[in-house]
Amino acid sequence: MAWQMALILPLLFVWLLFAEVRGQETDRQANLLRQELLSRLASGDEEQRIDAIARIGELWGAAPDPVELSVITALGNSLQQDLSPVVRALAARALEIIGGNQGSGQSAGRAVQALIGALGIEREVAVRKAIIYALARYPLPQVTTSLIPFLKDKKTELRAAAAYALAENSDPASAQALTEVLRRSGKDENAFARSQAARGLGRIGGRDSIDPLLEALARDRSQEVRREAALALGRIATRQDVKVIEALRGATLSNDPYLVIAADSAISGINSRNP
Repeated sequence: MAWQMALILPLLFVWLLFAEVRGQETDRQANLLRQELLSRLASGDEEQRIDAIARIGELWGAAPDPVELSVITALGNSLQQDLSPVVRALAARALEIIGGNQGSGQSAGRAVQALIGALGIEREVAVRKAIIYALARYPLPQVTTSLIPFLKDKKTELRAAAAYALAENSDPASAQALTEVLRRSGKDENAFARSQAARGLGRIGGRDSIDPLLEALARDRSQEVRREAALALGRIATRQDVKVIEALRGATLSNDPYLVIAADSAISGINSRNP
């Protein structure tokens, strides 16, 4: 046994040394690539800047650790200062892609600061939508505060994007504003915004939302809104909520097969949580 250990230990040492060297080389190459991309993003022509942003999103979108502040800062600078609307929109999209692994640390705070700052000065509707969708990946209180006013924006598509983002963030502070959106049924109102308001209320889970959701399930002209209202009720209600159960059973008789599926799923969800 001793001679076997005498043979194995030197080999193990060599392997560990090789692994360390290989890891250092990988880190060196990653640093060089980061520097190259950030340089192209800062001073390249429009095509080079677009390519750099696309590669940043690909490289760091699935990174297990928070993205380096230098990358977040560079994307934020492009978002707020680049003359090309395409580059600005792609910078927002890159921050959206890499947002899922930022948590609530310093990188997330820097990204949110850049996004909210850009939202306040941006005039291109497409870029503003890209920023709002990016903010959906950062469930922080300041995001809710910044997005709620957009639920009343004169642009329908911005109202819809804000409703989606707030639904994703599921902050209870947005419940009242989402309820107001759900209750709008004017001919100029976007059904997608109302459906996202219903979805958000279901994710937030407040029982104060049951009545407006029941109203939407019974009266909204959009089948999409009615489906989301049914699913939201399935998240919130209990078996003691007789009115909800009756409304969902009534929805299972709808001519809309997708509403029938949503209502059945909601009833099953309620029963599974309350045996």
